[in-house]
Amino acid sequence: MPLNKAVHTVLLVLVFFPVGLFAQATATQGGNAASEKVQSATSKSVIVVKDVKFFQHRLGGQINPWNRMQVEVAANYNPDPKALNKSWVDKIKLTVTQVYKTKSAKPEDWNYYRSAVTILTLEVNQPRTVSFYLPGDVVKRDNLRKEPDFYYVQPEVSGNEEPLFDAKGSVIAEQSRAISRDLSQKKNFDGAKDVADRCAGNNPGILRPQFLVNYPEVPVVVPPSPEFIREDLSAK
Repeated sequence: MPLNKAVHTVLLVLVFFPVGLFAQATATQGGNAASEKVQSATSKSVIVVKDVKFFQHRLGGQINPWNRMQVEVAANYNPDPKALNKSWVDKIKLTVTQVYKTKSAKPEDWNYYRSAVTILTLEVNQPRTVSFYLPGDVVKRDNLRKEPDFYYVQPEVSGNEEPLFDAKGSVIAEQSRAISRDLSQKKNFDGAKDVADRCAGNNPGILRPQFLVNYPEVPVVVPPSPEFIREDLSAK
């Protein structure tokens, strides 16, 4: 019986691993996550993350394989009543966060990578794909697998973040690909986001959008992409 009880305890720890660790790491942060927006049952997302895929391959003549995160997004409708063309949605911001565990049991010691892009314009019901890259030398240095342990994508339109969860704290069905499975409950996501917000700044500029990668991907085929507003370039 003592052995069975011990095994049962270990299984409980493994099942609730993400929740327990992130919750412990954020216990002293004042509960700011409680104010996160949720979506009502009758509303519809303006921007939807339709799919997220991960790849690992060499770019150009680089020695070490790079990691690529491929995010497919689509616009459902234009929420701006004053828009001149309701078939297009302008200035869509996507912020992606990747989390890779290390040997440490403390979430603060894990590897966090974050990047953001602003899509110039997106036609309604015409999906486009945005790619983000981790350099091969970083992949090798940090011993990163092709797919992170946790990830999430936060769309934003006109300064308003798209809700990812409903009023019950479950991920919205059409946004399910925006969040890795272990974070699909808001109580899990809030803790992970809190730690990521504090730690992602340790690795600025490492995860980069496709327009900052100059190496050709031949023979890798990349789906059609939108146009971007290059916020990394200052106006002359």
